[in-house]
Amino acid sequence: LMINGFLSTMSLWDPALLSELSKNHQLIVFDNRGVGFSTDTAENHTSIEQMADDAAGLAKELGFKKVNILGWSMGARIAQQFLIRHPELIDKAVLAAANTGGSHQIPASEDVESKLNNPNVPEMEKLGLVFTDNAAGKLAAAEVLGRIKLAAEDGTMPNDFKVSKETTLRQDRARTTSWANNQNNFRDLANIKTPVLVTDGRYDVIDIPKNSQLIANQIPYSWLAYYDGGHAFLFQQYGRFAETVN
Repeated sequence: LMINGFLSTMSLWDPALLSELSKNHQLIVFDNRGVGFSTDTAENHTSIEQMADDAAGLAKELGFKKVNILGWSMGARIAQQFLIRHPELIDKAVLAAANTGGSHQIPASEDVESKLNNPNVPEMEKLGLVFTDNAAGKLAAAEVLGRIKLAAEDGTMPNDFKVSKETTLRQDRARTTSWANNQNNFRDLANIKTPVLVTDGRYDVIDIPKNSQLIANQIPYSWLAYYDGGHAFLFQQYGRFAETVN
């Protein structure tokens, strides 16, 4: 069960990564509430916990007794709450570019957060934050965008990229203010008994890599792996990442 991140629809998963993972796994991709083809309530109750319950509800509705989960970015925050709130539904879990929440988290710089959370900042400018600011990162960004665009054009993935400003504001609040005030998440990680792989890019400027180390140290018997790349390291290094997951 693939849980995507902030403002990301199911169509923003890198097709190359999905192709590699699908060689050994049945993949379930979906839109979090309020993005793409998923609706939200009129009232703003959007939270990381609520979206974790959404993902758990989807797994149960599809008839699965247990699933493996992979959460990236905000999706890794959702995946942590999924592990904490619904452990009976999970066989194994992968956290990619995770954040501890609460007072333990190491936040991004004010400049990065300002660009990421501002609904008026162009998407292409935000994209520059998830890849490294060098030739390799720029090449990877162009290649990933090309693969995503082609998948939407040929129908491999839905043409599903719409996110309203209202959802942007709701998810921003859920992943920043509310998450920063969640002092229970980090504490509760210590009670996880599910096998967990924690991963990040060495040069992630959105969810600082030290967060992954803190999480891995808190979850008993978890594994930690770093990759060359930034926040979107799992796209830039999709082959190596998929090999580790498999």
